[in-house]
Amino acid sequence: MYKEKAVDVFRRSISEQGFLATSSGKENYNRVWSRDSAITALAICLHQDKSLYPAIKQSILTLAAYQLENGLIPSNVGLDESGKPLVSYGTLVGRVDAQTWWIIQSCLYIKVAHDEALKKELYPKIKRTLALLEAWEYNARHLIYTPLGGNWADEYILSGYTLYDNSLRYLALHLCAILWPEEFEYRKKADLVHQVLQVNFSDTNSLEKFLLHPRSKNDWERLAKPYLAAAFDAAQYLPFFDAAANGLSALLGIKNNNLPQQIDSFLANPNIGFVPAFWPVINEQMPEWQLLRNQYNYSFKNFPYHFHNGGSWPVMSGILSLGLRMNGEEILADHMKNSYEYFLEQVDHFQFSEYISVSDRKPGGKKDMCFSAAGYLFLCSNKEQIISLLEL
Repeated sequence: MYKEKAVDVFRRSISEQGFLATSSGKENYNRVWSRDSAITALAICLHQDKSLYPAIKQSILTLAAYQLENGLIPSNVGLDESGKPLVSYGTLVGRVDAQTWWIIQSCLYIKVAHDEALKKELYPKIKRTLALLEAWEYNARHLIYTPLGGNWADEYILSGYTLYDNSLRYLALHLCAILWPEEFEYRKKADLVHQVLQVNFSDTNSLEKFLLHPRSKNDWERLAKPYLAAAFDAAQYLPFFDAAANGLSALLGIKNNNLPQQIDSFLANPNIGFVPAFWPVINEQMPEWQLLRNQYNYSFKNFPYHFHNGGSWPVMSGILSLGLRMNGEEILADHMKNSYEYFLEQVDHFQFSEYISVSDRKPGGKKDMCFSAAGYLFLCSNKEQIISLLEL
């Protein structure tokens, strides 16, 4: 029943342009988003619902049609009341993960649908976007640099060499290497990115030449946190837990031995019970508050325990569960799944809300979100499905 409800959200979100972010929202949610459509596609491909493959393809093509010459893929594409295209590459800041998610979605669809014509058509576009990502390294040291507001957490204080964006870039390169094995540079670059992620984010320093910031890395390791840092920059490691980033890194084989301890502490705490997207909560007494308080476009949403600031996002919990299952943590992943099922049925009434406020267990944000429905399907996925699709 739960899976059928999730898939129904996908079906109601299909438009002529592809998957909209939500089946019921207005504003800029009534558009095809690179990130949202790709996350939806990943869930569909994991569960092999072939009836939805055409909508994946249309989402890919809608976004590809507005790629800029430098390789930049739109964050989202919609239509105004007259049918004129509305194309956004990011209002205040461009979206790094719009690029990686579009490549991932394209590769997954080509792989499962065996669409050789689309593979040929998209190759030059994918190549341009990969080149753009390489340019965003800035220092040619294999990690891309994300500006403040430059990914899904666009109103959070996340910036720098982010674990989330660089893990997605690795996955994009890995899938390209599978589809185009004759392009040896894809596998070579993927391996380099993986090594640099391992050295700079995990507790191993076996390849010192790939360590970007030794002083800050030592400072971070002395904190002995049971998770990988969300990001680092020229000044410091950002000492916050990022659910999606830790899930992706675990999925991709980045050493993260203490992650189960952190997840168990969230789930076992009666005052939390879900996995927050970011933690700890930033409050008015913390030095980070002023930056967070000013980090928004239209209206401030990041009150403590809400939105990015301690809210639990089903999509990010779902991504985290993929990493847990890849590492044999079935009990934890099942606990997350069971908790969300109870919330869906008893509290959210299958509205697949954007996030959960963990302080009061109430749904928040928009309803009928494709990526929340996708998050549930991620929670239901098993290791065999993940390995078969992603070839990890």
